[in-house]
Amino acid sequence: MFSLLKKEITSFFGSLTGYVVVFVFLLATSLFLWVFPGNYNILEGGYASLDGLFSLAPWVYLFLVPAITMRLFAEEKRFGTMEVLLTRPLSVLQIVLAKFLAGLLLVSISLLPTLIYFYSVYALGNPIGCIDTGGTWGAFIGLFFLAAIYVAIGLLASALTDNPVFAFILALFLSFIAYLGFDLVGAMQLPSAIQQLITGFGINEHYASISRGVVDSRDLVYFGSVVFVFLFLTSRIIHFHKINFKREIKSGILVLIGIVFLDVVSDQMFFRLDLTAEKRYSINGVSKKLAKNLEKPVNIILYLDGELPAGFRKLKKSIVEKIADYNAYSSQLINLIIFDPYEISDVKRRDKLFVELAKKGLQPTDIRQNTDRGTITRRIFPGALIEYGEKQISVNLLKNNQNLHAEINLNNSIESLEYEFSSAFSDLMNDKKQAVAFLNGHGELNEYEIHDFANAMAEKYSVGQVSASQLITKVDSFNLLIVANPTLAFTESDKFCIDQYLMNGGRIMWLIDPVSVSLDSLSNGQTTLAFPRNLNLDDQFFKYGIRLNSDLVQDVECLMLPINTAPSGTSPKFTPAPWYFSPLLIPSENHVISKNLNRVKAEFVSSIDTVGKNDKVRKTIILSTSPYSLVSQTPLEVSLASINNPPDCRLFKQPSQAVGVLLEGTFTSVFNNRMVDSFGVKTSEVKSESQPTKMIVISDGNLMANQYRLVNGKPEYSQLGYDRYSKQTFGNKAFLLNAVNYLCDDEGLMELRSRTFKIRLLDKVRTKEEKLRWQLLNVLVPLLLISAFGAVYVYLRRRKYGC
Repeated sequence: MFSLLKKEITSFFGSLTGYVVVFVFLLATSLFLWVFPGNYNILEGGYASLDGLFSLAPWVYLFLVPAITMRLFAEEKRFGTMEVLLTRPLSVLQIVLAKFLAGLLLVSISLLPTLIYFYSVYALGNPIGCIDTGGTWGAFIGLFFLAAIYVAIGLLASALTDNPVFAFILALFLSFIAYLGFDLVGAMQLPSAIQQLITGFGINEHYASISRGVVDSRDLVYFGSVVFVFLFLTSRIIHFHKINFKREIKSGILVLIGIVFLDVVSDQMFFRLDLTAEKRYSINGVSKKLAKNLEKPVNIILYLDGELPAGFRKLKKSIVEKIADYNAYSSQLINLIIFDPYEISDVKRRDKLFVELAKKGLQPTDIRQNTDRGTITRRIFPGALIEYGEKQISVNLLKNNQNLHAEINLNNSIESLEYEFSSAFSDLMNDKKQAVAFLNGHGELNEYEIHDFANAMAEKYSVGQVSASQLITKVDSFNLLIVANPTLAFTESDKFCIDQYLMNGGRIMWLIDPVSVSLDSLSNGQTTLAFPRNLNLDDQFFKYGIRLNSDLVQDVECLMLPINTAPSGTSPKFTPAPWYFSPLLIPSENHVISKNLNRVKAEFVSSIDTVGKNDKVRKTIILSTSPYSLVSQTPLEVSLASINNPPDCRLFKQPSQAVGVLLEGTFTSVFNNRMVDSFGVKTSEVKSESQPTKMIVISDGNLMANQYRLVNGKPEYSQLGYDRYSKQTFGNKAFLLNAVNYLCDDEGLMELRSRTFKIRLLDKVRTKEEKLRWQLLNVLVPLLLISAFGAVYVYLRRRKYGC
């Protein structure tokens, strides 16, 4: 076998044809990756990754591998040496294996010069070496297995004819069918189970997984089985003149049964090895459970396709890969349909689709692109509609924080994909919504002020109202109680009802204004007095572990208000000026509630202190001011005139002030060892310690309030977090929705937001200034390496044989 393998290697490199084949492969690959503009171009993409190589390789291999394998058996038949070969002391299977290993070795040798691409990306990374080495080597393993199948197919094609050219064409056709043909058939309107079965036969389904650096035992079984089948067929064809048909039919049936049995076993007992640095292609146990519990097929319609910038192409690719990760564990097919709205040439029909998508909850974003026709603006919808039976839900996948760079926003979007999809699957599978109740009876925000947030919650929760007295009798009826900006003092009886609701495991979100400021007086241009608001809750909060201070926090990082700076008697000229009493709060990056969120708009916030040493309660700051704050004690005079006469900037040197705190654990009742007979409850019935539970306290009661106005008796609402002067929408809604989701989360879904992926970018300065150098390096060096190898090989051969 070794002698036969050596003969094939010698024959390949002993002829000019072999070098031409490898030259064409390396030249085509390097030009697509480093010179030609397009989706495969590494420098144009800007990411420290070889994804372009692994996406391009299956197509280049379609021509390379048949060119290598076309002569392996065809020339033996053509020159009449096949009979001589069969008389050697080798079995047919050994001959086939020797030819197969020779072809595989030749493909591997042709692949070796591409390691220069790895070096280039490694050296161009920012910082140097930021390429995901583990994932890249795992993808090279995928290339090896892909080559193995193509070689096995090429070997079969070569065994069927004595014409190498026909063998090349046949191998090319069969390889294309094996790679993409099954996917094309599976894309037809077929039942999901049949679709899944058909696409599972194709190479692309399995190569797509392993080319990312994910080694799945089911993929290994597939590659091994396909290679074995083609080698088995090749051996039968070579031995065709001696075939005993009855025996061969039995052998074929046994092989088929063995492969089916192996496939069934591998489906039930499998492992996945994620070789990437951040395990980015491994999904959480919660996500696996959701995928396994799917009872119906899922259709995901993604409106992100066509001509996209590199960052959005990466986001699209990550979405496709994430759905593949779900399908690895899913009991039902999760079918991803990618649609480009710009395929609709009729502008009116396209605009109508845009309106429909917006009504369904998908948020558009505009991108500017440089084209041959100049700079154009395209509206895209980086989101998806997910269908599960008769239910449909919209999911926005782009996290667009205006304070962050585009690459960071896109990376944050990729990090949150698993959470977004798992959360959507959970909502679609749950027929019963969890209940959230707003407390009433203490001058809380009215229905107009909470309209936008209540509507946002209604997509996932059952939203209602409740009085304090009802909490005792309906303690299990509500998963969460929201206390939104009460203005009237709480009675001891109401405090007791809320306390016992908490002791029984209820979750609470408090939005409290410890300081009262008359906004009406300010809006009329007058001066108002900010003074402490007595809600009779200080002792209760102190017992739970926090203190809301009766102060006001001003912040350098704040909203801007338009001020008329024109001289009297001239046309108005409005100039933005800072309104320090409206800080732009910073969500903490260290917690899943507040990670990767936009700034939160607030007004007249107070500081919060954590108090006590209760080891059973864990306290986490999730919302704070900037490090340039000024804390003023009340009573305090507040006037819009302060915009023209702001405090000295040197005063804004106090550290970040906590304005939002999460408390988790076992709380002690504020009514422990107190007389409660007046509430109609016996002391023995009072729970002194809570079940494990959680609450959030925010020192801005209006953080949840949207603006509205009445027009002809009908309310018109602004979006929560919208600032009419800057025309920006801040992260109020997203932050509060995350807070509600976290407090109501019993499955651990919110922990999926803790995923962190490193941004692996190329050095933009070097890729621009040294572009030609790296293009020449990656185009010429692989060719020079093969040329040098050929020269040395010919020299040694002539020296050995004297010719």
